[in-house]
Amino acid sequence: MAKILLVEDDYLVRDMLVQMLQRASHEVASATNGEEAIDVLKKMNPDIMITDIIMPKKSGITLISEVKGKHPDMEIIAISGGGRMDPAGYLDLSESLGASVSFEKPVDKSALLMAIDLLLHGKQTKTKLN
Repeated sequence: MAKILLVEDDYLVRDMLVQMLQRASHEVASATNGEEAIDVLKKMNPDIMITDIIMPKKSGITLISEVKGKHPDMEIIAISGGGRMDPAGYLDLSESLGASVSFEKPVDKSALLMAIDLLLHGKQTKTKLN
């Protein structure tokens, strides 16, 4: 089980992902944009943050950069449906800023759950080695 912060501005996508993650026994907090996510991070120390890239108020790109600056060990999964640019361009940028994994929308649910499991396993292995 992981503590996950999900940052997604689209209500339907956010609701679907929250339900899917909870069914997989993860503890999930959600935010609708990068500004809300920063507020949630002040109260919660998630294992993984899943963030959309194109959002109002504070983009996922800005959020990833800020979070990696303050929480360098946090695992981040970026998701994007694109915008003016091909989603792959945004996702490549997000990975260069520190996202561990990225997915184009619509997100393959089983691939997302597998990525979460792999990131958690890697985090547990690092903790045991230290």
